[in-house]
This record gives sequence, structure tokens and C-alpha cells, in this order.
Amino acid sequence: MENARTVLLRNSKKLMLSAWFSVALGVCFLFLKCTARPASVDVPYSDFVSALKSGSVSTVQFEEDSRYIYFNKINIEDSRIGPKEDNESLKSVEESSLTADVSDVSAPKSSESITNERERGGKSISKWQYSTRKVEHDESFLLGLMRERGTTYSSAPQSAVKLLRSLVITLITLWIPIAPMLWLLYHQFYASNGPAKKRRPSKLSVSFDDVEGVDAAKLELMEIVSCLQGSMNYKKLGAKLPTGVLLVGPPGTGKTLLARSVAGEAGVPFFSVSASEFVELFVGRGAARVRDLFNVAKECAPSIVFIDELDAVGGKRGRSFNDERDQTLNQLLTEMDGFESETKVIVIAATNRPEALDPALCRPGRFSRKVLVGEPDYEGRKKILAVHLRQVPVEEEIELICDLVASLTAGLVGADLANIVNEAALLAARRDAETVTRDDMMEAIERAKKRWFPRPYGLPNFELMFITMRDGRRASQD
Repeated sequence: MENARTVLLRNSKKLMLSAWFSVALGVCFLFLKCTARPASVDVPYSDFVSALKSGSVSTVQFEEDSRYIYFNKINIEDSRIGPKEDNESLKSVEESSLTADVSDVSAPKSSESITNERERGGKSISKWQYSTRKVEHDESFLLGLMRERGTTYSSAPQSAVKLLRSLVITLITLWIPIAPMLWLLYHQFYASNGPAKKRRPSKLSVSFDDVEGVDAAKLELMEIVSCLQGSMNYKKLGAKLPTGVLLVGPPGTGKTLLARSVAGEAGVPFFSVSASEFVELFVGRGAARVRDLFNVAKECAPSIVFIDELDAVGGKRGRSFNDERDQTLNQLLTEMDGFESETKVIVIAATNRPEALDPALCRPGRFSRKVLVGEPDYEGRKKILAVHLRQVPVEEEIELICDLVASLTAGLVGADLANIVNEAALLAARRDAETVTRDDMMEAIERAKKRWFPRPYGLPNFELMFITMRDGRRASQD
């Protein structure tokens, strides 16, 4: 019951919109049903002219702004101008009309007054028995013929009910099938503005104390933090605030965490976005997203914009036929080159493929500083493990565990070390233990390095033997 209530509250707007749409559709169908009247019999124009010549037509009405002509006959049995299958239905209509005429012989009434009385009485009877479409440029002939025969004729505008019915029918048959397509187009062109319109700046609690093993990169970024905080008087010496910092390094070395720590240390709004979010199916949407993102960042200045996986949109131009990516890159180049030092908007980007970036993007003035975030050394791995073991209860001293794991994990990066600590905690939880032991850490290292899993869920014996022989051969070569 609680889950159903949560789902209803979460989708309340959609349910309300669907309910209003259903009510509107029901009202439209109810209106069509209430205003529906028997249609007059459609006859050829030649039959109408023949009936006029024979004098069997009593009343004619021309509909303005239309080619339709409506008319009534004097006696259906004497003049048969419609199809044979329609005579029976028209006979009943004429009989009802004659009955209404005989009801008050002393005061004869016109056909219009009779029709009004029928409408007030709620009878669904058509005012006109027949209808036809006139031929163009034949009005003078018809008027002369009707004057000659003494036929009553007039003209009237189209009724409001008829116009409204046409509008409702058009709405139902045309716009309802097209509405989903229009909504998709609106969502693509306007509503889906990506990171700029929907994203809000966030102030982070991450600091440089949470980042270890990349001391050289931290030293380079601390200078930017000092400039944003105003503790370094760089303007006095004629220096300008760097507009962009490019973090280069293999995956898992902590590039994103470094960017978050810069924003958290400086206490400024942080905008994080992946470069692949800028690329869109429709040409021009990526450039608009870049422009909107930087407009929001300027309004929140001083701020930091972090673009992850920059090579997804910043690749060299001219190597493919992707116009959308080229336009997005051109807009990014324009936004970064247009920054001034007074705006205090720093662009930090991360990539593990610096050779694939466009030279215009890497030049000084856009990414003025390039910081290498490499694999941590022995001391760096110890510091990273100490950070991840803060909240993990271990059986031995943390320093001993860090020394042991750091000596056995050469070549692993920060993400691998974090995974080892988490895997060891999961293994301890599987045994219902209260602390993580040395054996848990060793097994987690084996899982991370050799993809070792206990049978029957792990690898077959021959694959484990092959992995062991391969690692032994590599160790002997080193």
C-alpha cells in the first residue's frame, strides 16, 4: 500500500495530465453525439436542376462561403429525384413534416418556424431533405430558373454548431495522432537542454585531504584554489587566472576526484558533465547545450566546470563527417576563448587520450595548464589505502595493512585499491565477521589481480594454471 502511494505521488503530474486529456476527449465525443443530426440526402446537381424545372422544389437555401445548396420538395411521392433506396427514409421525414403542418391548419407556418419547433422539442430531424454541390459560374441560371418557377430561395451563413463540429473532428482525426510526434520534437529541440538547463550548481564537501597519491597534481591545483579564494594576489604582478586545466592520465587515477576537491576546497559552485552528453542526434543541439552551460556558470561565478572524457567531443576536426561534433567543439572553443580573468570561471577537463584532442583546444589560452595524473608509487598507494580504510574496522593496525597491500599492488591505481578494500569488507561480511582480517585483504588482492573466484563460480583449473604460468613468466622477465 505504501509503495502504491509513493508511485502515485511520484507520477501525480502525469496522472493529472492523462486525466485532463481523457476528460477533454470525452467532452469532444459527447459534443459530437449531442449535435449529430440526420444528414440530408446528397443528390447530383443535374437532378436538382431537373426538379427545379418540374416545379417540385419548394424551398432552396444557398450556404455562404460554401458550394452546398439545400432544398426541400413539395411532395416526395410525385417527384423522385434521389436514389430509390433513399425514398423510404425521405417519405418518413416528409410524413412527419406534413403532420406538423396539419396540426395547426388555421395558422400556417413557414418551414423555418417548423424546424425551430422541432429543435426545441428535441427531435433529431434534418431541416433540409436534399443537398447538392453547385457548379461554378451557374448562379445566374439557377436564380433565373427559380424566379421563373416561383421557388422560395435564400442564403444563410454556416451554422456555428457545424463549424464547431468540423473543428472538433479535425482535432480528433488530425492533431491527436500528430501530438506524440510534436511532443518528441519539442523534447529534443527545447525541453532537453541537457546539463545547462536541468543541472544546478552544487557545493561539495570534498577537500584535498580526501585525495592522496597524486601530490604533484595537487600542488598544481592548489595554486588555482588560492586564486579563487583571493589569498594569492596574482593581479598585482599582471598575471591572469588560468582559464582551463587539462588532467591527463590513465583511467582510475582520480582525475574526477581531483576536480571535485578543487571545487570543495575553494568553496565555489561545481558543474560536472560528461562530454558525451553534448553530442546529440540533431545538429546544433550540442552547441546550444555548451552555450547554456557556460551561461549558467558565468551567472554563478566564481565557479568550476568539469568536463569528463573530453576526447568524446574534443577530437581533431576533419577526420569524420560528424558535423554535430564539429559544431559542438567550435562552440566550446569560442566559449573558452571568450573568458576573461574577471569572470573567474575555471574549466577542468579530464581525458586519457590527449593525442586525440584538437590542437586548437589544447593551446595556451584555453587549457593553459596540463597536469599529469599518473599511477601512484609505493608511498602514494599507502596514502590511498589509508584514506579508504578510515571507515573500515581492521583486525591489525592500519599502517601494517597499508604496507602489506601497497607492496603487493604495484601498477594498480586508486580505483583498483578502493575496489580491493571494498572486496575485503564484503568477504568479511560474508563470514559474519566484525573486522577485516589480513586473509580477507590477500584474497581481495588475488581477485583484483588474477580474476580469481572460488569454484564452481570461478575459472576452470586449466585457466588458473595458465594465468599462474603467465604471471610467473612475467615475473622472471622482470
